[in-house]
Parts: sequence; C-alpha cells; structure tokens
Amino acid sequence: MSAPAAAPQAAPAPSPPHRRATVLRTRLRRWGPWVALLLAATVLASLLSGSTSGELLGPDNPGPSGAQALARVLDDHGVDVRVVDGTTALLDEPVGPGTTVLLPHTAYLGPEAGETLMRHVRDADRLVVLVPDVSTAPGPTLGLDVVTSPGDGRTLEADCTDPLVRPGDRVVTWDVQLRASGSDRSSVTACYPPAVGHGAGGAREGALLTFPATAERPTTTLVGFSSALTNDAVADEAHAALGLRLLGGSPTLLWVVPQPADAGLEAAPAGLWDVLPRNLTAVVVVLGAAVLALALVQGRRLGAVVVEPLPAVVSAAEATRSRGRLYRQARDRSHALAALQDGARSRLAPRLGLPAGASVDELVAAVTTASGRPARDVRRLLTDPTAPDDPTFVTTARELRSLEEGLHV
Repeated sequence: MSAPAAAPQAAPAPSPPHRRATVLRTRLRRWGPWVALLLAATVLASLLSGSTSGELLGPDNPGPSGAQALARVLDDHGVDVRVVDGTTALLDEPVGPGTTVLLPHTAYLGPEAGETLMRHVRDADRLVVLVPDVSTAPGPTLGLDVVTSPGDGRTLEADCTDPLVRPGDRVVTWDVQLRASGSDRSSVTACYPPAVGHGAGGAREGALLTFPATAERPTTTLVGFSSALTNDAVADEAHAALGLRLLGGSPTLLWVVPQPADAGLEAAPAGLWDVLPRNLTAVVVVLGAAVLALALVQGRRLGAVVVEPLPAVVSAAEATRSRGRLYRQARDRSHALAALQDGARSRLAPRLGLPAGASVDELVAAVTTASGRPARDVRRLLTDPTAPDDPTFVTTARELRSLEEGLHV
C-alpha cells in the first residue's frame, strides 16, 4: 500500500491591517526625521555649492569681492568671455590677435612660469594683470621693472593720455601704486598718479601702467585698482567704464582664474585653504548643520522614569561591603574616606539640633563645642579626605568613629 499523502499545510494568516499600520507608524517615527534631515542637507548643499564660486574677482562670483557683474556686462556687449582655470590650462589655449588675456594676480607664478606665460601670449592684443596688493608684485614674475607701494585711499585723477582713459575718469577705490623703474621707463604710460602733475618730471608712477608690446610680450597693462572692478565697487565713478575699456577691446577675453597648480618651484607656497576644493565652505556648513541636528536629537529629554522590580534584593550591609571592596581594589582611599565623612556629617547634624542644610562651618562649631576638641582637628576629620596610604586611612576612620561616640549631647 502506498503511504497516504501528507496533508497540505495551511498558509499563514495575513497580518491584521491595524498591526501593519502600527509597524508602519513605528518605522516612520524612527526613520522619518533622518530621511528629512538627509533631504534637507542635500537641498542645502545644492544651493550652497552651485555654479558660483567665492574666488576673488572670479567671473562667476556674485559676492562683493567677485567680478560677475563686469563679466556679464562684457558678455552683453558682444565680448566672448572664456574662463580658463589657471595659467597651466591657458598654455593649451590658442592666443593670437583679437584676444585679451586677464590675469587677476600672479601669486601662484614663479619667474620661469611667468616667462613661459609671456611667451605664450605675446601675439595677444593685450595682457591685463591686476595687482591686488603689494605682496603680489608682478615685476619679478613677468620680467617687468616695476616697484609697488600701498595705496592711501585718496581719489585719483587720470592725468594721462592713455586711450583707455577719458578725461574726468576718477578712481575712488584702489589698492597699489605702481612705478616703472627700468631704463626704458620713458615708453611706459602711467595713469592715476599720486597727485596731478606728478609725472611732469619724467616719473612713471600711477595706479595704471601700460608697457608697450615687444618681441617677448604683448601690450601689458598693470592695474593697481583691482578692487574697483569688484561687484561691490564697479558702479562707483568711472570704474565700470574703465573695466569695459580694459577688458572689452578685443572680440575674445580669456579670463584666467589662477590655480595653486600654476605655482612654479620659486613661487610662494600655497596655503592649505588654497588647495582645498572651492565649494568646501558649503560642505562644511552642511556637515555642521547635520552634526547640530544629531546633537539635538541625541540630547532630547528622556521620558518618565519606569519603575521595575529588582531581580534580587540586596541588603544594605552587603551593598556597603561590596562598595568598600571596590574602593579597596581601586585603591581609591580618598573616595572611601569622603563617603565615611559624609555619613558622619549626616548623622551628627540632627544629634546637635542642626537642620539638614546646615553649612560645614556651623557643624564644625557645634561639634567643637559638644566634644571639646580643637576646631582644626574637627574640621580635618569631617572634611579632609586626604589619605595617602592605608595606615592613614585606618587611623582617620577610627578617629572619626571616636568623635561620634565621644560626643556629649
């Protein structure tokens, strides 16, 4: 006979709808805040680290120190503004007639890199170099005989015949005075000198110097009022007009954004912040917000205390002995003696008729009167937990017990 067929097992009963809803609510309460935090951090990061940058005089920087306003006006006037990430990348760009090259500073360039740069752009219509401060003097880097000095904040008049400047063009925000010092300085055009008539004796000094083109370089203009071209100051006086004439004289403008990788062996070393990604600030803000949110979640107040029965009842004497063994094992005589003194003070106060919140000074005075011992000894026994070794600890504990037993009240 064949074995009887096994009875089919019954399918498990589906979970009740209310149980599934409870599980779903529990998961939402547990993971919902974290999902919301992740979404908020993602949105914040996308807003803070968009296509704009915080680069000084960057063409995509809308902040006060950026130059996005000037770049957009140039673009509206038909100038093809091309952003080049560093002079190293500029060497890969064809530079010829009909091109103006803008270099916001030369902090990352050494003499060798500067010589290579000048040789590469020698066929350009003009090389415009901004000098934001005296520490980034372009003379040694670009092979120009130039001496720099800091500006003093005065309003400068043009006082020159440079075609880039119109009569009455004034500069109210500037950074550096530039002075041509070489033997061929007579061919240099200087505008915005320290005072009107300053160049009458042959001096070539001003906030704007133009060196004529040679076989090794294009027409090179050094600008000591780079802060006047920022978004914060470009609308003042003739700043916008000067910026348009400086950078809009050619159909194409190669706007170089200097990079730490441009630095040569003799260039000044770049700082840590210089070599970090441009959008690091946004990342730091998002991480800081996430840490703060996590701290708030982890630091939330606890709920009501839940009373639970102890698994075993431990007598007070056994707990005290166990605590003493722990102190002895850890050689923590100070804490053990402090516990004995605390117990003695709590027992002595009611015996002497003092309230529970009586100060140590009141207790010492009362014990001194009742025991007849010196106040200094009483204070030491009741408050000083110093016990450098076991014999001292034992002696102090016995004296403390003797003080309690010998109290006449």
